[in-house]
Amino acid sequence: MKIILLLLSVFFAPALFADAAPQWNQLTSQQQQVLSALAGQWDAMPSERRQQLVTKANNFSALTPAQQEKMLQRFETWKSLPKDQKENLRKRYKAFNNLPADQKAEARKRLEWFRALPDEQKQALRNKWRSMTPEQKQKLRERFKNMTPDERKAARERHMRLRQNSEQ
Repeated sequence: MKIILLLLSVFFAPALFADAAPQWNQLTSQQQQVLSALAGQWDAMPSERRQQLVTKANNFSALTPAQQEKMLQRFETWKSLPKDQKENLRKRYKAFNNLPADQKAEARKRLEWFRALPDEQKQALRNKWRSMTPEQKQKLRERFKNMTPDERKAARERHMRLRQNSEQ
């Protein structure tokens, strides 16, 4: 999830400069190299998006080689996504950014909790979710939405205990 959020931040971060963004031929050679995948569509992009990308390109050179490679891999993953999936991720990113700070923190905490699970448990949770009907998913979302953070935590812990007991 962090990967997706970071990648989307490249495209949707607020504009840092009010000036018009440069045309392709006005970029430095280093900026052009970093942004080379966008060369053909650069001049047609909205000014705000170009400025955001220029800022990211400038910051890119300050990253370690490992960080640069990770960023490039994320970009390649993004480029390979179907258009409808990109649009869905954009909507989810905007929705996340509109959450209050405490809800964002809770979402990050849940993501870290999930990432800390063993791979088998992650896959079991994914499989269970995929097997649910849309109505069941909505009912579960509503139930969790109406819980306090402590109630959510207790429910997750109960679920994990039940799951571990059923596997034994």
